[in-house]
Amino acid sequence: MSLSKLNYIDVGANGTFNPSGNPAYDSTPADVDQIFADLQQKNQKKILLYFHGGLVGEENAMASAILITDQLTTGTDVHPISFIWETDLLETIEQNLGNIASTDFFKKLLEKIIKVAGSKLGIDVDSVVGKRGVGNLSDEEIRLELQKEAPFDNYTINSGTRSVNVTTGNDRYLTDEIEVSFETEIGDDDEFNNQLIDRLTPLQLNLINKDKVINVPQPGARSILSLAKIIKSAVTIIFKVIKRFVNKRDHGFYPTVMEEILREIYVADVGTALWGFMKTKGEMMWLEDPAGTSGLNQHAGRYLLNGLKSYADANPGVTIDLVGHSAGAIAICFFMREYLNMGINARVRNIIFMAPACRSDLFAGTIGSNRNSFDRFRMFTMSDFYESQDRCVPLIYTRSLLYMISGILEKDEFDAYILGMQRYLLKDPPYDTDPDLLANIDFMALASDRIVYAVTDDNALPGLQCTAKKHGDFHDKKFLTMDSIVYMLNH
Repeated sequence: MSLSKLNYIDVGANGTFNPSGNPAYDSTPADVDQIFADLQQKNQKKILLYFHGGLVGEENAMASAILITDQLTTGTDVHPISFIWETDLLETIEQNLGNIASTDFFKKLLEKIIKVAGSKLGIDVDSVVGKRGVGNLSDEEIRLELQKEAPFDNYTINSGTRSVNVTTGNDRYLTDEIEVSFETEIGDDDEFNNQLIDRLTPLQLNLINKDKVINVPQPGARSILSLAKIIKSAVTIIFKVIKRFVNKRDHGFYPTVMEEILREIYVADVGTALWGFMKTKGEMMWLEDPAGTSGLNQHAGRYLLNGLKSYADANPGVTIDLVGHSAGAIAICFFMREYLNMGINARVRNIIFMAPACRSDLFAGTIGSNRNSFDRFRMFTMSDFYESQDRCVPLIYTRSLLYMISGILEKDEFDAYILGMQRYLLKDPPYDTDPDLLANIDFMALASDRIVYAVTDDNALPGLQCTAKKHGDFHDKKFLTMDSIVYMLNH
């Protein structure tokens, strides 16, 4: 099934119309003109803009647009227009993480960091003989635990076995203690040698931040594993894991260890740069074009906004519904900023988010602070229980995509505040002092139906039903979110 160009706009490089993928999907300014001509001919005043998650590839993005268009054109009287703004980021992340996690170097480093960090924190895990401290597990026992679907998920913290420097907050002594423990661990392991580096493929080696673990005597020379650099990096990682637990900003033991390893040694190539590029694209598509810009060099979103302004001026009573999944919420935040700046004479009826991946501060500054600029807001997202059960990259990163964005992809920041995550909307410490989080909590409290946490009860009212248990479930009809959206559009 193909989608009519009356129902989508393909956003190319830098948010313009310039081609960036399958030529069959490319949009032009003339295609957007035709959309408004069709709306005029049909006297259609209800326009819905849909934004898929920005991490998918073009084919999946188009499939999502087709699915949404089919459900909305048969169940409502709106005209849906989907924005296709693919990046293929998730596939890139999965490939990079797979390449990283398959190496003996990473496996060995992970085992040692888990053992030392777990020992200092007093982490106990289930075993065949009952609870056991991670610090007392053998390397083989740690490897067996890492083969589970969710390693180290069933853990408790034994405060009685915690390092005294963790509980007293003496950072200098804690760092020294970690260094001694890690040196002992690798010193007792004959496998921790240069062969770990020699066995890496060129691709795997390129994923490593070499300044953190390797010495290269001169350009073109053989890479040499630097134990001094390894120890320094490991101490930094373990210290950060411990401090996150102490400050109650961890994402669980194993995910937090993974996040800090990736941020310290790999993260530049895991996906942070692409995530930043995608967010920039979500903003750039709406930017005003410099004087003299023409043709495919025009920003696709801005061209739509200009057309919408003219159409609304000529046709009083035009309404807009905005629906976004995941990173699509980022594009909607920037849409609202420019929509308000342009003074478009069209009423925004609904802003509907599904598992929004936008930062909490972006939402607070664009939508939350302009609460009179739309009629209704609703966010469908998973409760933290299901967010924590969603295995984004099985066996490697065992939390949801939103957790990954918060813990890994947001540059130079751990535990970044993401709107769709329940943990940042409960006003629990340590998230009870940030002004943007507090503003968003107040915003959500203005109506009892602004947040729908999945999985809803069987007796949930129409428009408030959602049974999604995974990040990708929301636009699948069988998980009820789309039925709820259709109900909202009709009532």
